[in-house]
Amino acid sequence: MKVIGLTGGIGSGKSTVADILREKYNACILDTDSIAKRQMEPGGESYRLVVEHFGEEILSPDGRIDRQKLADIIFRDAGKRLKINQLTHPIVLEEVKKEIESRRKSGITRYLVVETALMIESGYDYICDEVWYVYAPEEQRRRRLKESRGYSDEKIDSIMANQKKDEEFRAKYNKVIENTSDRQHLEKQVDDLIRNMD
Repeated sequence: MKVIGLTGGIGSGKSTVADILREKYNACILDTDSIAKRQMEPGGESYRLVVEHFGEEILSPDGRIDRQKLADIIFRDAGKRLKINQLTHPIVLEEVKKEIESRRKSGITRYLVVETALMIESGYDYICDEVWYVYAPEEQRRRRLKESRGYSDEKIDSIMANQKKDEEFRAKYNKVIENTSDRQHLEKQVDDLIRNMD
C-alpha cells in the first residue's frame, strides 16, 4: 500500500484531486479536516482538551463548541492559535496513523491519501511515501472560496495569512499538480504521478 500526502492551500483543489484518486484508483481518502471536526464534537478527545483549556464560555447552549466563538479567540491571538494546534493536531495524527496501519494490515487498499492543508505544520509528511502539492493561483482560489463557500475577503485573508505560502510548499515537495486548467489536465497529472510511483 502506498500512502500519498495531498497538500496545498485552501481552495487549491485538493478535494478534486482526492476525488480523482478515489474514482480512478479506488484510493482511500483520509481528510484531516473531517477527522479534526469529528474530534471536536462532544465525546471527542479534542473536544475535552479544548473545553478544559478555553473554558465553557466557548460552548453553545446545546453543549457543542461554538466554532465562531472559538475562531474569534484564536484568530486574534497567535499564542492561542498555537495552543489549539498543540492540543488537536497530535490527536488527528494519531487517528491517521491508526487508520493507515489498519488499512495496511487488511491488504485491500492499494493507495491511501492523507489530504491536509497542514502537511508541514503537523508532520503528516513523515508517514507518507510521497507528498503531492496542489497549486492554484491565489486569485483563482479566492474566486472559488467566494463562489463555493460564500467566504468574505476578510475571512479568506485571515485563513491565507495563517497557511504556508507557495514557495514554502515547493521548497519542500517536488511533486506538484498545477490546478490551472480543467479536470482533464488534473487527471493527466495524477495519472503521471501514479505511473511514476508504481
